[in-house]
Amino acid sequence: MAFLLTASFISDLAAQRTKSSLSAGRQRNAEKGLKDNRYFFYFINTSITNLGTDDEKKAFKEAIQRDFIAQNLYLKFMFGESFEEIRKAQRILISLYQKTLSKDIAMAKKLLNGFARPVVMSYLFLPRHYLRLGYRDAEDARIDMVMADNFDERLYSMRLYRYAKAIKKVKHGKRYAFYSLLALKQPGKKNIEFRRLNYDELAKKISEASAGDQRDFHLLIHTDNYYRSKDAKSFYDRIWDNPELDEIPEYRQYLEMK
Repeated sequence: MAFLLTASFISDLAAQRTKSSLSAGRQRNAEKGLKDNRYFFYFINTSITNLGTDDEKKAFKEAIQRDFIAQNLYLKFMFGESFEEIRKAQRILISLYQKTLSKDIAMAKKLLNGFARPVVMSYLFLPRHYLRLGYRDAEDARIDMVMADNFDERLYSMRLYRYAKAIKKVKHGKRYAFYSLLALKQPGKKNIEFRRLNYDELAKKISEASAGDQRDFHLLIHTDNYYRSKDAKSFYDRIWDNPELDEIPEYRQYLEMK
């Protein structure tokens, strides 16, 4: 009898440990997912705010809402449900990153191609150097995007980290495009290091160097290159202030769960 009681106790203890281990695993997954998402939202927020289409902003809003819900569920110790919402948000982000990167790479190439002819014909070293760096970064971003596209579809975070890396590179490529233009416009100042200028100093020089019909667009790209919003509040911040969670069908179900 004692043997049976001991065996039963050991069995119950093992079941409790297994349950506890599963709960701890879910908590770690949710905690890491929420931390990852903060990084992913940061890298794409200004691109959507400044250059996103209405459909992209609608999708981004849903991703923000689901991340908001995931954070609430985590605080309620509903780690499994939290992680499900994290994954849903990341699926949306993957699609947005793909669209944003494709547009950014095409935009970088358009800028570089637009400045290329006068830069190449000038035979000046510095403008040509910056132009070459711009093309290099745009191509590196394209390679990173293709790599991420071909990762295992289940590796959401790994794919998004690679996309974020590509976004960083393509923004650098667009900065170099402007550096080449500025160096071309100021040939008497060959030793100027545009990379050391701050945001406002560069904005002033880009405004002076750009043609009238392109000035506003160039300044918008410059703003986006520095992860800044053209508006007082970014799109992410506006949705965070008023998330309208009732738009998410699952939200009402979560409220009813004990």
